[in-house]
Amino acid sequence: MSSTTMDEQRLHSRPQDLDPSKRWVIGAAIFQNPTAQNRSLLLLKRASHETAFPNAWELPGGHVEQTDKTVAYAVAREVLEETSLTVSEIIGEIEPMTWESKTKSNFQLNYVVTVRPGLTVQPNPDEHSDWLWVQEGQTDSLYMTTEMRKVVQNAFDFCRAT
Repeated sequence: MSSTTMDEQRLHSRPQDLDPSKRWVIGAAIFQNPTAQNRSLLLLKRASHETAFPNAWELPGGHVEQTDKTVAYAVAREVLEETSLTVSEIIGEIEPMTWESKTKSNFQLNYVVTVRPGLTVQPNPDEHSDWLWVQEGQTDSLYMTTEMRKVVQNAFDFCRAT
């Protein structure tokens, strides 16, 4: 199953209410025209100086901070910080992604979002070196982790099913 029912309670919960044994991360699948046949998904290329997966393509996202009012706020903040785009709506939730780091278990909540039209993608150069709008099937030649590839496919599946 590629999409899950959106956990509204968790989406609107405060970071302090999340399980403190995990490091909470969000990912945002941003689509141009999510209901169109030729929908395109925004991917960012990690900077070459990143210690984990340099030059890998990924969804915009990042850690939920204790100063975030809610998880939904973290989604909007990370999208703005990493892309200069403004989230208009969180339209769905797709399968989470988990991984282990040296210090904690990481739990990435992944959301499908729409953004305000007319804005230009401007990635944060401290974190990303490039960006692309890709259509389904155009990611095969891009370097990304197996888990991120699954998340990207889940995002396309979610849009196709809605």
